[in-house]
Amino acid sequence: MEIRRAQPDDVAPIIDLMDELGYRVTDELIRHKLAALRDSVEDAVLVAVVDQRVVGCISLHAFFMFHVEGKIGRITSFVVTSKVRSQGIGAVLLDAAHRWFESVGCTKFELTSGDQRVRAHQFYESHGYRRGGQRLTRDAGR
Repeated sequence: MEIRRAQPDDVAPIIDLMDELGYRVTDELIRHKLAALRDSVEDAVLVAVVDQRVVGCISLHAFFMFHVEGKIGRITSFVVTSKVRSQGIGAVLLDAAHRWFESVGCTKFELTSGDQRVRAHQFYESHGYRRGGQRLTRDAGR
């Protein structure tokens, strides 16, 4: 297995992975996001490749918070295709994410996950994540 930064040729499998998460994304959107994040030192999209196929994806963002030392590392999407889940690929991707976060100065890691993703929550907890607070959202323009 290889873990590497996502490349433009990865758009189609990333779209399929996002679809497995329930996100309907377009080719244009993913191409735009990969291009926008390509040279960022505070953002990364990593993919897991097995037998020359992208089977997992994780998006990472590091940012300063006013009241916390260092940076917060946030995972905004994380998926391994259902065809190869429970084979350790997610653990390897998550470990790579943690190493990247630490390399850019993050002292704390966080993620969000829908209430319906019970197995995902168990996975995160097995890797040291704990519930901490509540996330509230609002759409712009309201």
